Amino acid sequence: MDLGNFLYNFIRAKEPLEIIMQWEIYNDITKDYKLIATSEKYHKDIVYPEGLGSILNQKNTDFVSYFMSEKIFFLDNSILQMMLQNSNVHIPYDYSIMLDTNYTSYIETFLKKFNASEFTEGSIYKTLDSLLRNNFNYDYTFYLLENYKNLFSSGKEMFTISNQKHLAVYENLYHLELFKSINQQSYINGNEIEFMISENEAKQRTDELINIFFKTNNKDKLKVFIDMHQNITLLLIGIWQIQFSSKASAKNKMKMVFEFVINKVGIYYERELITAFKYFENTQSVGMLNKINKGGNQEGLLERIENIAWDFLVPRVMEFQININKEKSFFIPLFLSHDKKLKELIRLFKIKGVLLNKENKEYIPISDLNTTQFFEERGLLDSLERLKSEEVMAKRARVREENIDTNFEIINTEIEKLTQLLDGNKEK
Repeated sequence: MDLGNFLYNFIRAKEPLEIIMQWEIYNDITKDYKLIATSEKYHKDIVYPEGLGSILNQKNTDFVSYFMSEKIFFLDNSILQMMLQNSNVHIPYDYSIMLDTNYTSYIETFLKKFNASEFTEGSIYKTLDSLLRNNFNYDYTFYLLENYKNLFSSGKEMFTISNQKHLAVYENLYHLELFKSINQQSYINGNEIEFMISENEAKQRTDELINIFFKTNNKDKLKVFIDMHQNITLLLIGIWQIQFSSKASAKNKMKMVFEFVINKVGIYYERELITAFKYFENTQSVGMLNKINKGGNQEGLLERIENIAWDFLVPRVMEFQININKEKSFFIPLFLSHDKKLKELIRLFKIKGVLLNKENKEYIPISDLNTTQFFEERGLLDSLERLKSEEVMAKRARVREENIDTNFEIINTEIEKLTQLLDGNKEK
C-alpha cells in the first residue's frame, strides 16, 4: 500500500519539492528505487542536448520524447545526500533517439540523392539533416526488434542475404553505418558528405551488428518482445471485434474488453486499455485504432494489425531502454517517426515519471493520469478490481502461458472472426 500511496501522491504533485517530500515520507519503499520525474515547475538545467529541446516543442516535429515534458529531474537517496552536502550535484545521464523502420529506410535515399536537383527537401530529410548538424545520439534498437519477427517468422534460424527480407535489413543497416560515419565538419562547413570509414568497414560493422543482435544467445531476450507483440496484436483484434460487433456504450464495450483480457489475452495492459476506452468514446480521437474499418479489401489484415501492434510497442521499448541503462546512469529515450498517428498515440498516454528498482528488473511507468480514478469515474472500478483479483489473476496467468505454449494459435482464430465482421458477413 505504501508504494501505491507514493504513486498516488506523485501523480498529484506539481512542484519538484512536493515529489522530494513524498520520496522522504515513503523512504522505507523509495530507498530501493531510482526516479526519473517531470515537473513543469522545474526550472533548472534541461537534460536534452542543446537544440533538441526547441525541436521537441515545434508543432510538426518528427522527434517525440517518452516523457511529457523536457523539464526532467532525477532522484534517489544518494542524490538527496549529495544535495545536502553540495548544491552542485553531478548526475550521470544519457539519451538516445530510436529510429523506426521508415526513417531507417529514408537514409539510403538521403545518401544517394544528397545535393541532387531532384532531392526532396521535405521534413524527413530536414530531420536527418538535424541529426547530422547537431550530432544527436540515435540507435536502431526498435528497427532491429521490429524486423526480427519478419526475418525469422518462417522458421529460418540464420540471417542470410539470399533472403530478400534479410537483404533489405542488411542494406538499411549498411547505409546507417555510413550515415553514422559522416564527417560533421565537412557536412556543416562544405555541405558535403564525406564518410570517415570505407564501404568495407561499413559492411564489417553491419556483419558484427547482425551477429550480435540476431545470434542464438539473444533469442530468449528477443522472444520477450515477440511475445509482447503477439499479446498486443491479440488485444487489438479483440478491441476491434467489440467495436464492430456491438452498439453498446463505451462503458459496456469496455466491460467486454476486460472479459477478453481475462479469457483470451491474460495480460493487463493499462496503457492500451485506457486508449481503447478513449477509442470507444470517440473513434476519431485515436487515429491509430481508426486505421481498421469495415468494408474495403481486408487482404493482409493480420499483417496490418501486426504493424499497428509494433507502434503500440514503441513506448514499451523506450521503457526497456530506460531500465537496462539504470545501473550506469539515468537514461532518456526519444523516438523519431514521420507517422502522424504514431506520434499522436505516444502523446495520448502522457508519462510523468518512471520508478526503477535498483535491485531487480522491476520498473513502473507513471502516467499523469490516475488510471484507477479514470475507470472509477466511468463506472468501471468493479470490473477493474475483478481483473486484478487473485482468482482472476491466476486464470489470466494460465491463459497467458497457454498462448505462449501454443505459439499464439488463438490469433488465427480471432482474426478470422474480425475479418468476417469487417467484411459484413457476421453482423450483430
